[in-house]
Amino acid sequence: MNRTITITAMHRPHLLWEMLQSLVANELDGWTIHVGVEPSSAAGEIVQICESMLGARADVRVNDRVLGISGNPYEVQRRAFASGSQVNLYLEEDLLVASDATQLALWYAENHRPNWLCLNLLATVCGSTGSLSEPNCPSLLFENRTFNSIGFALRHQEWQRYIEPVWERTLTPRRLKGRADWRVDWGWDWGILALMAEQRQLASVQPVLARATHNGPEGTYCRTAFHEEAFGGLPMADGRHEFQLEQVVNLPRSVRSIIGLQQEQLILRGQLPRSLMVKLRRESERAMKGLSSRSLRQTTVSDSE
Repeated sequence: MNRTITITAMHRPHLLWEMLQSLVANELDGWTIHVGVEPSSAAGEIVQICESMLGARADVRVNDRVLGISGNPYEVQRRAFASGSQVNLYLEEDLLVASDATQLALWYAENHRPNWLCLNLLATVCGSTGSLSEPNCPSLLFENRTFNSIGFALRHQEWQRYIEPVWERTLTPRRLKGRADWRVDWGWDWGILALMAEQRQLASVQPVLARATHNGPEGTYCRTAFHEEAFGGLPMADGRHEFQLEQVVNLPRSVRSIIGLQQEQLILRGQLPRSLMVKLRRESERAMKGLSSRSLRQTTVSDSE
């Protein structure tokens, strides 16, 4: 099977180095790696890191111009599939991956079912802090109806039929204010999430124990507070495992509850306007800060007593 990994990089070579350190712990025999590098003062260092850590299996290219947060990942995936890739694992410079991430991506391709849109390396929803990662279930996988950008794999067929048309609509400048629609104006990941909401026959395969996490506390659309809520201390798989697809009803209750909440988030997002979604996110952040402040005050009082 012709299989590829695509990586996007911009201007954070230290994060890219950490991501590649986690990637090379995987089984990489048979994988070709395509890296799309945005032009910047760090581009030379990024190319050097990729070539030294990945060797001849990597095709590293610096873009002629800045393609942007939608254009760069689109172009590098288009290049990978045009080269004959049957399945591609998509990663970014500010992620960390488990040592069996490529093993899981290959399992996904070899066991693919007609309703599977993609494999997510983490079970969560775009813009949500409610990530699922249960260390006691390292082998279990399940079908979900959500999507996120924290590493994913998909076949050429689903790229052509579903993902590429959605992605192409996000290549124009994003309208984030006024009458912006999260389904089309918030970027490619939200566009794919909207696809999942609209086409109910589609599912994403997700692990009960995370195979990827976000590493950069500051990103283009990620703030430090959100990063810590969503990914701080998130458990991630270690070692290699035999994967088992399980129905959600057969998963532990604590796991089912989080999956249920994620499904409810998807339903709500399909019904709410952007302005109310933003308000709910801000209210949630204020509430979390308030809880943290009260907890700190109680701890201080307890210590003083």
